[in-house]
Amino acid sequence: MPPEPQAIALGLLNVLRTLAADGPLLLAIDDVQWLDAASAEALAFAARRLDEEPVGFLLAKRPGRTSPLEKAFEHRALEQIEVGPLSLGATRRILADRLDLSVSRQTLRRIVESAVGNPLFALEVGRNLIERGRPEAGEDIPVPDALEDMLGTRVGKLPDPVRRLLLAVALSGDLPTGALAALADDGAFDDAVDAGVLIVDGDRVRASHPLLAAAARKHSLARERRELHRALADVVGADGLRALHLALATDRPDEELAAFVAAAAAAATVRGGREQAVRLAEHAFRLTPESSPERSERLLAFGACLETAGELQRLADVVRPALEWLPAGPVRARAWMLLSETADVRTTAAFEQHLDHAWDECANDPSLRAQILAKRSIDISACTIDRLGQAEAWAVAATVVASEAGPYEQRLALVALGWVHAMTGRSLDELCKRHRAASDHAPYLAESPERVAGQRLVWRGEMDAARATLTRLLKDADERAEPMSYALQRLHLCELELRAGDWEAAARLIDEWGTSTDQDLLVPPMFERCRALLAAGRGLPEETERWAARAIAGAREVGVIWDELESERARGIAALIAPDAARAAQTLRGVWEHTERAGVLEPGVFPVAPELVEALADLGEHDEARAVTARLCELAERQSHPWGRATARRCDAMVRLAAGAYDEEAAQELEGAAADYEALGLRFDAARSRLVLGRTQRRFKQWGAARATLERTADAFDAIGSAGWAERARAELARVGARRPRPTGELTPTEERVVALAAEGLANKEIARTLFVTVHTVEVHLSRAYAKLGVRSRSQLAGRLAAHGADKD
Repeated sequence: MPPEPQAIALGLLNVLRTLAADGPLLLAIDDVQWLDAASAEALAFAARRLDEEPVGFLLAKRPGRTSPLEKAFEHRALEQIEVGPLSLGATRRILADRLDLSVSRQTLRRIVESAVGNPLFALEVGRNLIERGRPEAGEDIPVPDALEDMLGTRVGKLPDPVRRLLLAVALSGDLPTGALAALADDGAFDDAVDAGVLIVDGDRVRASHPLLAAAARKHSLARERRELHRALADVVGADGLRALHLALATDRPDEELAAFVAAAAAAATVRGGREQAVRLAEHAFRLTPESSPERSERLLAFGACLETAGELQRLADVVRPALEWLPAGPVRARAWMLLSETADVRTTAAFEQHLDHAWDECANDPSLRAQILAKRSIDISACTIDRLGQAEAWAVAATVVASEAGPYEQRLALVALGWVHAMTGRSLDELCKRHRAASDHAPYLAESPERVAGQRLVWRGEMDAARATLTRLLKDADERAEPMSYALQRLHLCELELRAGDWEAAARLIDEWGTSTDQDLLVPPMFERCRALLAAGRGLPEETERWAARAIAGAREVGVIWDELESERARGIAALIAPDAARAAQTLRGVWEHTERAGVLEPGVFPVAPELVEALADLGEHDEARAVTARLCELAERQSHPWGRATARRCDAMVRLAAGAYDEEAAQELEGAAADYEALGLRFDAARSRLVLGRTQRRFKQWGAARATLERTADAFDAIGSAGWAERARAELARVGARRPRPTGELTPTEERVVALAAEGLANKEIARTLFVTVHTVEVHLSRAYAKLGVRSRSQLAGRLAAHGADKD
């Protein structure tokens, strides 16, 4: 005979008292909500009788009903700590750090949902993905093997009615209580809630844990799932869900059902439900008989859904083999159009070849002609940057032809025209209005003039408006599950922070980008050129050159001149750190002349003018510097361009200060340009302007003014993390006679960062990596800080640093 429950409880109590006699005892129990009733009662019995003994309990549970064990502590003072789930970013980092695993943002979301923010579960899911491959849209996240036995056993022990309800929720996600009740036998719903497998959340019902739902799906029979899908189709309200359940309920072609599911896929596309559209479109194609005249159309619709969902390799795998049986003419032309966007088309030459194939097949179809003309125009404006006059001609032709086609073609033509307008300094406000008015359908954000308008705000230096616009579009892309749109918006936000001089924000975006498979959606040089610009802003010429060289090589390989021009700009900025004015002028002159030849009239899109004028002025090439300044001034005034006007003021002042005797009025203009930049939120440009001013004041022996300007400049560079530029400013400051010392013990911002990290125990190499400086720079800052703080070793540093902070307060 097994022992009575009370005997077990008494035995447990005695064991705990015996253990506690040797010292304090902590009893830790994870997932209290999953304790079986007998164990919970035995523990509760013991807990209620351990008031005098040094026994503590640490309980971990998920939200839900209070267990008997928790009730045993109601008479004692409990400290409750709510531990939130891991965020998307934190989950991404642990997957990258622990498993070297990169996933798309959509897959990352599904991992977070499956693991409910639990790091252990997230790692187990990640290991399964490494072994089994990444899931496609609609596929289940695999249950980790470590949990498979436990969850499978638990599901297997559930009564059939309860297991059926759990499976219903697993197959349909959250369900309204009324819909689930319609599927339940008498009392089964309450039994499922009491068993802790279902949770009522308002008027919805969900599984108590996503992995439990996944286990229920895995341990069910195909026949059972089909029958339940048919039942669910009768109780769900939305046509999209009904179509999906009906599709999943059959494995045979059915033309009538295929038509219904295809219509649901089209509706999901209209409202921006990208993932659901992919699943429905795939089923619509699967259910279409091979003899159906609609088969080609449903294949292409499926391909279009894959494109907007960012599944570009799968798009190639689905559409390319179909070229053999798709009918010649417009249908095959549409296939070539889809294939031009696939993962294996990585060069502009290959892209153009696919458009050539589409043009040859389009048979003057207005829809296809409009799309091809628009895509050719965008390719010039956003990639090759060579003939903006031709790009505009094609964009205008696309808008004319699109008037004979549909809303999608009209919208795409407006996007092409938007790129041309942006690159030539014209407003996009009217085009954005026309784009919104063209259709009630949710636009694909990657193909929206609003995206271009947000970039134009960055180019103009209207940073607050740009940040608001780009942040909103990033959020919209994420909510709509548009990976390409999300990747592009993150790129544009990164470009914004690189212009603003917020290197930490830019680095965070680049790190997220670098640890995600979303980077595969963009042409590789984009990543490297952002790295190059970040290194240039921080003042790291060697790192700038390394990334710029990689970006330029990649850009030339794929034919994307945009990334090459921006990488050359990074090289030019870095050359001025040395300083090597001749190399800077040569590099930046090439960018300036290319944009002039191409017809780029927007002065901020490739903003090389200030660095080019600075280099030319240093070389004594005053006539060329004046010509660049005059052209910039002309464009800035014509466009009422905030960044352009501030920069024209800066360039004019630099030329005047370089061309003759010291000009106090020009010096004031250069300081005014720096203030204009600060008002725009462009701190790096402001500090760069003052560095030139301080250098000039020193050169003309304006010692007091030079000292004040250069000290302010060095501190400004320190504040934004431009360590290399701060060193350059201090090198200039060291050449100023009778340097005014800081108050005794006052640390510079960079010194404060260095000593704070040293006090935390980081080695010099680790500090250098953290702050993106050289080890020698760290040693110099530490040496100065030790002298100011009156310490000789790191062991004295933490206490003195705390006292120093208190003194400042």
